[in-house]
Amino acid sequence: MRLAFEDTTEGVKFMASFTIEEIERACGAKLLKRGREPSMDGVSTDTRTIETGNLFLALKGENFDGHAFLKKACEEGASGVILSDASFAAEVPSDVSAFLVKDTKKALEDLAHFHRMRFHVPVIGITGSNGKTTTKDMTTALLSSRFHVCATQKNFNNEIGLSMTLLSMTKETEVCVVEMGMRGFGQIAELCAIASPTIGIVTNVGTSHIGILGSQENIAKAKAELIEALPKDGTAILNGDDPFVKAMGDSFEGRVISYGLAGRYTVRGTDARYEASQTQFICTSFDEAFRVKLHLLGVHNVYDALAAIAAARVLGVDSRKIQRAFADFHPIGQRQTLLDIAGISVMDDSYNANPLSMEMAFGSLKQIPASHHYLVLGDMGELGEMEEALHHETGKKAAAMGFDGLITVGPLSRHLASAAKEGGMTSVFSYDTCEEAAEKLAALAKAGDAVLVKGSHYMHMEKVPMLLRGVLTKDGK
Repeated sequence: MRLAFEDTTEGVKFMASFTIEEIERACGAKLLKRGREPSMDGVSTDTRTIETGNLFLALKGENFDGHAFLKKACEEGASGVILSDASFAAEVPSDVSAFLVKDTKKALEDLAHFHRMRFHVPVIGITGSNGKTTTKDMTTALLSSRFHVCATQKNFNNEIGLSMTLLSMTKETEVCVVEMGMRGFGQIAELCAIASPTIGIVTNVGTSHIGILGSQENIAKAKAELIEALPKDGTAILNGDDPFVKAMGDSFEGRVISYGLAGRYTVRGTDARYEASQTQFICTSFDEAFRVKLHLLGVHNVYDALAAIAAARVLGVDSRKIQRAFADFHPIGQRQTLLDIAGISVMDDSYNANPLSMEMAFGSLKQIPASHHYLVLGDMGELGEMEEALHHETGKKAAAMGFDGLITVGPLSRHLASAAKEGGMTSVFSYDTCEEAAEKLAALAKAGDAVLVKGSHYMHMEKVPMLLRGVLTKDGK
């Protein structure tokens, strides 16, 4: 397999570099001032991290305007600036190039696409209601065992984050992996127009953002924009166990690779074993079988691993490299971080939450041997008119799984708590703050118990483990 970079300009060295003429062509910019340098090396949208020679884009948002930082950008060494308000051009020194566009965010996207098209390498787009970031991180880890990989940092999966990822591609880049977030129709199509993916992975279709799109069917249509954007010789990697995702391959003219646990897929998992600190399964991939060990809990992480394996095998990574990469892989950023707090096993899964990821996390907690299993759950956002019903349904599932206690934080989670009580849970407590929840948890949980902490990002449930540690330390436990 040949993974190649097409050198269309001598300016591309160790970062995205653009000549004045390329900037004009890439984003339809009007040159207001021609500076001293014929090209700009690197693109910046933040004067706190700008470097000498960069091209600075004055992005505008609801609470900020990058035009206010043009002077600082020039003082910090910018060789060029892109602005959308010509009245600010007077603040740009004569030795700095100034370009005028209608929309600086669109200009950033155009530059990112222009740079991406310099490369004849696989670009893998990943989307889904749950597991996008973990699948992206796993895919990056597996591919890095053989290739130089450029990938989305953290979960920066919107137009700006994806553009900056593409702009970080260098001559050494052999594969690019980008995460694609979605809040409505057309957003993934826009991301695909920037990234031009050649491989698409869809993990699942749940109920996140259902408040915006109204139904799972509509969520599936929005996610399917990734597969629709792939070229005819592209590859779609689809979760065969999710009927919404599986259907995305029906009209795709390219190669479809299905993965899952419940069918005879090209990449499938069997003999899954869920242990206290890891999960093991047998992966059968393209008629080769090998055992995989994950430092993660829960069946949902098996699915994410299968998607990553499918991408790695499509690009020629052998099974031994895959096994070694998983042996070294650990989650980051409040994704199933296991903490020992005074003998209490705390699973910090607080990075985000929706009904499907909650249910998956419940199963992961049960995987930990413990005297008692407790839940500390915050509100789930962006569920629209269904928010009360979906919280209620999540509470019913918590009760059905037999947890020993539930502590909720926030007004919506009171519906979750009410349903848990209706389902037979007796130790159920609801609070308005993480501080109150941590105090109650400290009184409830003892050494040998296991606790799940989870909620939507805006609830800041990551504070609970820290507060719990503080309470127990103060009390001398």
